[in-house]
Amino acid sequence: MVGGRLVVPKGIAKSPFYRYNLAEKQVYFSAYHISPANMPNYVEGFNRYQPELITGYAYSQFLIAKMMLDQGLKLDYVPVASVTSSEKLTNQMREVILQAWGCRAYEEYGTTENCVLATECEYGRLHVSMDFAIVEIVDDDGNPVPPWQYGRILCTGLLNDAQILVRYDIGDIGVWDAERCSCGRNHLPVLREIVGRVEDVLVGLDGRKMVRFSGVFVNLPHVLAGQVIQEDFDKFIVKVITTDGFNEAETNLIHKRFDERLGPVNVEIVRVSELERTKGGKIRAVIDRMKR
Repeated sequence: MVGGRLVVPKGIAKSPFYRYNLAEKQVYFSAYHISPANMPNYVEGFNRYQPELITGYAYSQFLIAKMMLDQGLKLDYVPVASVTSSEKLTNQMREVILQAWGCRAYEEYGTTENCVLATECEYGRLHVSMDFAIVEIVDDDGNPVPPWQYGRILCTGLLNDAQILVRYDIGDIGVWDAERCSCGRNHLPVLREIVGRVEDVLVGLDGRKMVRFSGVFVNLPHVLAGQVIQEDFDKFIVKVITTDGFNEAETNLIHKRFDERLGPVNVEIVRVSELERTKGGKIRAVIDRMKR
């Protein structure tokens, strides 16, 4: 598990940056201390315990894999699979994980409250386990939306008898898929996409609310990750983690995509080494700083 616990106190920050959980046979790696300098210690932890399944934050797994490739570090074994959560798993992340670890990365969607579970099949579709929870996607009035239409995700958990949650609004926006999956698991509904959090919504000058704004970073080969911060209706800061090949053409493409979606707005693009995280260690795609 690569997750948001510090493992070591902030003031100490000395290796090892992982701990072994004997009760669950789990190795827990801190997402807070991933850096080129600390990478040998992370690889040491993987090789020491050789976990078959690597789970946790998508971007953190990607960073570990990329830094390993950059430094020529290798695992002494091949994991069965990587299962990512909490953040969007992009095609670039999949490719880097496969190259570094030799295993496929699968996307998983779940919550701390244990009231929804969706897992990716071998055909890359995200199936909802309806024996785990009853999942609905609804409009602002609480009515079900048809496939291909955005809506709020409501969950009724079926396995947590300590705290029963009925039609719990978890704050995510999703889309159903109407197409059957080639894997044959037609009894499991397919989520076409989790498009973001309710708070991860940008507001245009005309009052339009938009999700899926991570699309401004699609097909930018030198952008590893990006974050959009809305300061005002017409003022945005775009933070990007880039490779050395990031150029003016890619900068112009980001500006163009903002113009296409929002019209004439002020966009400042800033290259950074890391993106702002939540207290739980997750990276938010969109941050709303408007005072309304």
